Formats: sequence, structure tokens, C-alpha cells
Amino acid sequence: MMKTSIKRMKSWKNRMAQWLSIVLIHCSLFTATSCIEPPLYLPAEEVLVEMPIVIMDMEIVWNVDVDWKTQWLYGWDVIDEEISGSINYPMPTNYEVRRYYLGSEPNQPHTREGMDGFTIFAPSFRRTYNFGYYDLLLWSNIDSPTGTQVLLVDDSSVDEVYASTTATRGMLNEIAGASSPVTGLYNQPEIFYSAYEQNIYISRYPEDYDYFDEEQKVWVKRVNTSLTPLVYIYLVQVILHHNDGRVVGVTGDAAVSAFASSTNVNTGHTGNRPCMVYFPMRMKQEIDYQDEKVDVIGGKLTTFGLCDMDGWRNNTRAEYMGTRTDLENKLYLTMQFSNGQEKTFNFPITEQCRSRAHGGVITIELDARELDIPTPGNPGSKNLFVPNLEDYENIDYDIPM
Repeated sequence: MMKTSIKRMKSWKNRMAQWLSIVLIHCSLFTATSCIEPPLYLPAEEVLVEMPIVIMDMEIVWNVDVDWKTQWLYGWDVIDEEISGSINYPMPTNYEVRRYYLGSEPNQPHTREGMDGFTIFAPSFRRTYNFGYYDLLLWSNIDSPTGTQVLLVDDSSVDEVYASTTATRGMLNEIAGASSPVTGLYNQPEIFYSAYEQNIYISRYPEDYDYFDEEQKVWVKRVNTSLTPLVYIYLVQVILHHNDGRVVGVTGDAAVSAFASSTNVNTGHTGNRPCMVYFPMRMKQEIDYQDEKVDVIGGKLTTFGLCDMDGWRNNTRAEYMGTRTDLENKLYLTMQFSNGQEKTFNFPITEQCRSRAHGGVITIELDARELDIPTPGNPGSKNLFVPNLEDYENIDYDIPM
């Protein structure tokens, strides 16, 4: 009896080893798949991961009820695209993967020994897995024609990865009524995406899998996840009524205050420290709008979002739900006038930013006849980076940095 039991046991193990030789994982934007180790005694077998990516359109990300194209009067032409790129969310081509082995119990802290990271350049990759629990973090890399980027990703911590952006040209702090020399302007972060799945269980047993792929001869386990943007697009426009040649152009320099200077790649939650983000704007003339010819100044702004804000993945509402209601968003813009003078104005846009916390169209409508045009004897500021900014409608220069 003992010999018969041993033979049957060996035969059963052999059949199971052949049956469960490899595991296939699918990871997609909306239905991603986790990675599982071959059961029984094959812990070193490689695992194939497939990740087809579908980038959602801008309307979905913005989560607005009104068609944005009816709100966006400025349009977008070839010159705009050369300066600021497309106004669509781009398709990434390669990704960073960070994998954290937790052991036999879920919700364990990440350790340096249990973490590995790698870059994938195709929608699939092979890696080995131990039985137990894993956390898996993925984020997209930046595709730049010049090979450069301003987005900085810090993955030195095993618990959380953070993204920030670099500083650009300085701006005199006198615009805030302060005497210290310089306040920084920050570059717009490039658009990128992330997904974070926790406590993925790598089981030894086939009943824990979702199905068996006959073609690949592998077992598949599905895990619902999503790759969502961590940087949002704002389309900013200033509509000039009754301009009649008063404003002839802009310097191209513009900035918005009180946006977050960083974001958490794991959660999408933005940092608490505000910064002023620089972006370019152009002017277009004689645009039809409500039975009137108007001039429009417009540009695209990318940002992590408002301070202390949940990412779009965790908050499907467009309204701001964070704690930094003490911060005010203002658009700073330098206009050029027909008399050869320039002046930098700022306009309050806090309410619009908070109602469109994950991006959207920001619109300011002005009657050009009411603008305080500088004269040769009383000039305005030369551009955004020198003092003496003058506020439209007497708004105070209180820029928290």
C-alpha cells in the first residue's frame, strides 16, 4: 500500500507540473492583469506579462459635461502645435516597472531587498515570481524628440515615488510686494501616466486563477487596474472685446500661480507646496464670437493640478476637494500695445481652476476699452520677469510660494 501511494503521488505531481508550466498575465489600461508564478515546484519559471494600452480621450479625463470644443474659442493651429505640442493626451511608448515582494502576508512594508525595477519598451515583459504577495507600480516615460525632459521622478524611497519639475527663468519677487530678490518660475511637467496595484497574490493552486489559456498553455489571473494621467491639460484663453487695435500682441510669457509643485506617482495625490508654472501664449485676431469679431490670446498649460488634491484615478469629480483653499490661482500675462508699450496684468482664475481640478478650459473675457494702457511717460512692466506688475481690477499681489 505504501509503494502504490508513493507512485501515485509522483505521477500526480508530474502531471500537474506539465499542466502548470507557465503563467500568462495581461495588464491593460482598464482591465490589467497581474503576474503569477507557475504552481507546484517551478518557482523559477518565467512569467509573460502583456499590457495593451488604450489612452482615453481628453473629454473623459477632464470629466466635463459640456463639449470643450464649444468653449475653446482660440483653436489650435500648426504654429501652436510647434510651440506647445498637441492638445491631446499622448500615447506612451515605454514604461518603468517597480515590483515589491511582500512575502506570505498582504499589506507588508516594502523593503529594498524585495524590490526590483526595470524598463519595458513593448507591451509585454518576462520576469520570475515567488509565491506570495506583490505590489506593482508602473509609470510611463517621456517621449521627447530631443531626448530631454523637465519632469523629475524620484524613486529613491521604496514606499512612495514622487514626481516634480524643474525651475525655469527667475521672476523678481517685487510682484508679490516682497523685498527678497527672486521668486522662481517652474516648467510645465510633461504628461505621463501611472498605475499602482497592491497585494497581488501569486498562488500555487489553479483554482485561484481566472482561466486557462489553451493557446499559450498558461493560467491567467486578472486584476482590475488603470493607467491614468498624473499631469492635466488646461487650455487658457483671454477674449478681448472691443479691442480695435489697442492690444497688438503678447510677449508670449505667461504663468499661473498656486499649482502643486509635485505629485505622488503611487496615488496621484498632489503635494502641498505651491509654485508658479510658466507657459507660452499667442494672440489671434478677428475671431467670430457671439455676433462679434474678437481677439483671443490662448495657450496650453500642463500641471500636476492644485495643491493637496486627489488624482483623477481616485476622484471622478472635477471639483477641488483639497484643503489648500487659502491659495489663489492667478494668470499673469504680458500684453503689447499699439503705442509700443508693454504691461503685465494678472487675472483671478481660482474659481475656474477649482471647478475644473483635473484640467479643462479657462476663459477670461475683457473689454479692452477698460484696460489701463501704459504710456511712454508711465510705462508698464517690460515682461513677466520684472517688477511693477499691475493688477486688473485692483487685485492684490499675494502669491504664496
